[in-house]
Amino acid sequence: MNGFNEKDGILHADNVPLPQIAEAVGTPCYVYAESVIREQYERLAGAMTKALPSDRQPLLCYACKANSNIAVLSFLRSLGCGLEIVSEGELMRGLKAGFDADKIVSTGVGKQKNEIAACLDAGIHQFNVESLPELEMINTAATETGKTANVVFRLNPDVSGGGHDKISTGRKRDKFGMGVENVMKAFAMARDMDHVNALGLSMHIGSQVFTVESFKEAFEKLPALVHGLRESGHTISRLDIGGGFPIIYKDEKLLDLDSYADWVRDIILPLDTEIIMEPGRYLVGGSGVLLTEVLYVKETQDRSFLVVDAAMSDLIRPTLYEAWHSIDAVKNRSASPQTYDVVGPICESSDIFATQRSLPEMNQGDLAAIRTAGAYGFSMASTYNSRPLPAEVLVSGDKFSIIRKRQALEGVMDGETIPDWLK
Repeated sequence: MNGFNEKDGILHADNVPLPQIAEAVGTPCYVYAESVIREQYERLAGAMTKALPSDRQPLLCYACKANSNIAVLSFLRSLGCGLEIVSEGELMRGLKAGFDADKIVSTGVGKQKNEIAACLDAGIHQFNVESLPELEMINTAATETGKTANVVFRLNPDVSGGGHDKISTGRKRDKFGMGVENVMKAFAMARDMDHVNALGLSMHIGSQVFTVESFKEAFEKLPALVHGLRESGHTISRLDIGGGFPIIYKDEKLLDLDSYADWVRDIILPLDTEIIMEPGRYLVGGSGVLLTEVLYVKETQDRSFLVVDAAMSDLIRPTLYEAWHSIDAVKNRSASPQTYDVVGPICESSDIFATQRSLPEMNQGDLAAIRTAGAYGFSMASTYNSRPLPAEVLVSGDKFSIIRKRQALEGVMDGETIPDWLK
């Protein structure tokens, strides 16, 4: 079996023992297994292949923000992915990783003029437009550069989706997308713009959407709007139906991909458009662990604390979303169970990975693997407390490569200067 599994009593990434990586790279570090990414991609693409005709397969545009390391991006490109970006920096990463610009879509509510211009120069597939003022900005940038921007308009379907309030994006009160009235206005505005080509709609209701019926409810908002727009003389040749597919952190229920694919077939396919999807966390979340070393075992009257060298600056999801991440001992995995609070060294009470978690008895110098850290781990990391960013490692079978060096301490201060009057 590939992924993260015990072999000879030691946790491995594919066929590489995690202690070997820790010795070579140090801790904390992120470790990603190519095999998991490939398996997730093939599972999603396979569901689509089974449900849809061969000439109507969706363009799967990986949501770069989940994990933007260029080696991970390059591997996803090799599998057949396009790319969904939310910044000029992600555009640069995608191009450096070898993506064809015509397979890149730009989303986000706050596109800046320089970002729009860079995307136009690259020749991306489309902009997913979130507001009327954004449409005007895109037209201005396109006019100034002499380019034509392909755009689709993001519908806010007022459908709740997402495993946490902070990752739901499809409700009326969320900042994303436009209601039907403004979508109609956007198409009317675009008709009078010489440098904008309006081609369709997009929609995304959130992340970690466990209830497959939420997708059906959102999809069912599209046919009437598509037909109405076409009756008004507008072109609807593209539908970007987003992503949001869940992964298991604790005991969540996975999405029924076959039911999802059937609804794409039954609701989206008859609208006769190109279909675009934006999976992110689903492809990479389970592929990564944050490998960390126990610094101290601190005993108090109330608790036993495992103080590890990873921190909320390395993985902020437990602090930000109250997120659960499974934690495994890397060695001595059959030792007697003990109950620990697993905490980091940051001077914040919220620097906690787990509370009252049962683990094999652990000692100073032991290694632990914080699971399901391949998405929104490193990409949300910071240098809080002037801690350098961790290293990243990619594993393929029995080999591994450092795909990001650990940041040097001096690098934490790069770009900082002392004014002359303080010298």
